[in-house]
Amino acid sequence: MPDINPVPVRSTLTGDGLIHPTTAHDLLMYRLHRLLAVAGSLVVRLCEGGYGITRREWGLLMVLAQQPGLPPAALAEHLGLDRARTSRAITSLLNKQLITRSTMPGDRRHAMLFLTPAGLSLHDELFPQIRALNQDLLSQLTPGAVRALDQALAAMQQQAEALVATRTDLPRTYRLRGGRQQLSRGGQDST
Repeated sequence: MPDINPVPVRSTLTGDGLIHPTTAHDLLMYRLHRLLAVAGSLVVRLCEGGYGITRREWGLLMVLAQQPGLPPAALAEHLGLDRARTSRAITSLLNKQLITRSTMPGDRRHAMLFLTPAGLSLHDELFPQIRALNQDLLSQLTPGAVRALDQALAAMQQQAEALVATRTDLPRTYRLRGGRQQLSRGGQDST
């Protein structure tokens, strides 16, 4: 269950907190994470409780409804997921008969994914409900503020992608080895 304690409004009304963050509540990514945790819980309840699919599976269905025939690697990249999680979601959707996998003749390693009629029907029934939740969330903003938010999100997405491409100085993750890379006092990998 997500933490739904209200965010302190000390600096949120003026926007100064985002410009000069001094607490966790002033950090953009922290605030976006909290927003997704709270509002996203409604999507989780709708998907899991109403339709028996996870939010990740819903993401795959949405993308395949828009771009049928994507290979698994492209689908993972589009959703920003690692290949293992994407593979598990694909397997689950195949088992639920909501998607199909077509392999290329002569090369079974290259596959394309498509919604089944049941998958398309589920998408067409669920999408308007998810859209309504999103519209309810935006209803607190004026149309001009929604347009400004849309432009700001596009600009921040572009900046995030540029940062990922250029910030090679940051350490890599080692999730398969149980978390953070262990460093000796000298800063070298101790493994």
